[in-house]
Amino acid sequence: MSDTIQIDRFTRQGQSISGRIAPQALPRLADYLAADEGEIAFSLIGNLATDVAGSQKRRLKCIISGWILLTDPITMKPLRHALAIESRLVLVRDESELPPLELESEDEDYIVCGAKLDVMERVEEEILLNLPAAFGGQMGQSKTTTARTTAKATISGLTTGRISPFAKLAELKKK
Repeated sequence: MSDTIQIDRFTRQGQSISGRIAPQALPRLADYLAADEGEIAFSLIGNLATDVAGSQKRRLKCIISGWILLTDPITMKPLRHALAIESRLVLVRDESELPPLELESEDEDYIVCGAKLDVMERVEEEILLNLPAAFGGQMGQSKTTTARTTAKATISGLTTGRISPFAKLAELKKK
């Protein structure tokens, strides 16, 4: 399996890639693991969609399933965490292509992505973004995630009560 995909070809031809990976093979996720046990299955599906204005958007659907063992922050014992992630991403070449936050759909996120995408890095990013907040969820931002996407998550989290505004403020101060 290739470690990177060519985004334009992948989305234009509606290609997909699937595989399995051991949790400990993802270096940023390894910091949260209680043990090397677990299994992660993933599928990335690309497509090119034309919107009502006639412009084409590169899209990527990420489906991740399986389980990992996290360290419970209270008891410090291993805790099995099920993975059931399905995200829809719109891939833009630079920040100028990002729509205003108020016009973004709730069921898709925009990320800035060059010509290539590292598959394992994307899988790892999706898992980190979906960890429960007690385990550091939504703290592992990669270089492909923009400040606008972080702001969107913060705004969304504030309205649903999922993300502490003080935790996000502390994260922004670190940058």
